[in-house]
Amino acid sequence: MRSSWSATLSLAGCFVLILGLARTGAQGTAQPAGDQDFVARAAMSNMVAIQLGHLATKKAQHADVKQFAQQTIDDHLKVQQQLADAAYGAGVRWPKKLDESYQQIQQRLSKLSNDQFDREFMKVMIDRDRDVEQMLAARVTKGGGEDSARKKAAGATSDEPTLAAKVNQWVTSTLPEVRAHLKEAEQVLGRLGQAE
Repeated sequence: MRSSWSATLSLAGCFVLILGLARTGAQGTAQPAGDQDFVARAAMSNMVAIQLGHLATKKAQHADVKQFAQQTIDDHLKVQQQLADAAYGAGVRWPKKLDESYQQIQQRLSKLSNDQFDREFMKVMIDRDRDVEQMLAARVTKGGGEDSARKKAAGATSDEPTLAAKVNQWVTSTLPEVRAHLKEAEQVLGRLGQAE
């Protein structure tokens, strides 16, 4: 089983990396670091959700948690693909592994079992979803990334959407999904509390 989720994540990461690099040479335009950093952070967040979801499909005790974990995997693979499409050719450096803080969370969760795992997994997912919601909402509030302002300042007239414009569209479509996911996570955790 472990090799199955590792293979899924590796495949998703490689696919996204290939998509991100494929058009870089063809476009020949450098993207501002702010937009690229935003995309890389969003990709890391998706990777975390996918890996923790796989862990929960194996370790969760309650059917609600297992179902939530599988839905998390499915949703985040889809959202990661959409993010890859939005950032296609922008030369974004996609994460290849979890950063240290998420590795520690994954290790901590992997040592837990039964009800304790279920509760802690759901708490981690709620915290992660809240962080992602704040990140996406801040992007919506700011109204875009750095490359759209630079394009306007440079007087660019290309009809090709900027990385910022594509990512902003991704954010607009993803934010409601994140909020729905957060609500579902809170409901699942609530049901776990009632089951005790």
